[in-house]
Amino acid sequence: MQQQNSDFGQTLSYIHSELNRVQTIAGTLSSVETQHFNDLTDMGDDKLNRIAAEEQSAARQLGEVKQICLSLAQKVEELKNNFGKNQE
Repeated sequence: MQQQNSDFGQTLSYIHSELNRVQTIAGTLSSVETQHFNDLTDMGDDKLNRIAAEEQSAARQLGEVKQICLSLAQKVEELKNNFGKNQE
């Protein structure tokens, strides 16, 4: 039973870590997409403006992924903390 509890705690830690990693990646990509949007709209070409709009949409979606990961990581941390308290 103790081994299962330890495995569960380690699994929660792993999930938390990976969610933080995905959050960081999404945030970085969102920033890059936003910069692409700015660069493309400064060029004044209609085709590039359409591409810029797609970049802006991607940046928003990546921002949403970042926020979802943040929320999930917080929930996992709460689970881990509650699980630790119940084991004492």
